[in-house]
Amino acid sequence: MLALGVAAALALAAAQYFSPLSGAVMAGRDVRVALLGERSSILLAYHPFSGTVNAFTFSHSKAKRGASGWQRASALAVSAGASEEARQEDVFFVALSTAPDLDVLWGTLNNWRAEPRLFFSAARWVYGLRAAGATNLSAFDLFTLFSEFSQLTASNFILTEAQRKPEEPGEAAEARGPAPRVEVFNASGKKDLAAKAAKYLRARGFDVLTAASYARRERQTRILGFSENTAAALELRAALGLEELEIRVRPSQKSVAGAVVILGEDFDPAILEK
Repeated sequence: MLALGVAAALALAAAQYFSPLSGAVMAGRDVRVALLGERSSILLAYHPFSGTVNAFTFSHSKAKRGASGWQRASALAVSAGASEEARQEDVFFVALSTAPDLDVLWGTLNNWRAEPRLFFSAARWVYGLRAAGATNLSAFDLFTLFSEFSQLTASNFILTEAQRKPEEPGEAAEARGPAPRVEVFNASGKKDLAAKAAKYLRARGFDVLTAASYARRERQTRILGFSENTAAALELRAALGLEELEIRVRPSQKSVAGAVVILGEDFDPAILEK
């Protein structure tokens, strides 16, 4: 029994050592996994240090013949802000025959510990894809990814609808600048909430461009970003104590602000008294 335990431990250590994804996570480097469809793709950029995932969705034309899965994934990574010098082994891909679906992925990631069959089914699926050259993930890479993501909640995922066409392999990515300015809208029905929130945020160094009533009431508070650089949205969320809130990013929606908060009926004004 002891020998079996030692053998299992050695096998696990060897798998971790030879797994590029596991090595990147252990070193704290960003890991990017592209789910490649013919007409749309999703890039998951996992940041182990902060425990967040940027999920970029791309619409694009059919991939050029001859482009490898890794080349397509790297092009998406560059389009989503990765440097040209990003380590090659930190970009992974899964080529799909249909459009990628985050809801399906999220369900598996959230439930595989309670239902181990989900992981084994996914591992068999990845094994078949790897044999066909449709992924550079191994079963252990998948296990590492599942283990990391299963510790996250929806608030750790930042969804970005990438409007810019992904660069073809070899093309340079456009520079992205910071977007520190914010807007505040009151959709809660509570009197003067936008003005109070604006005063609160300005005292904390935010440049609040707008503080006004929203066109209609909203039950839930929302934070929207208008730049693929999510720094302003993340700072806004933290300042308002809304760490559990999901951020949605819409760079196609033109605004001079970097982010906007729409204060819904669920927002607690007591936060502004702190």
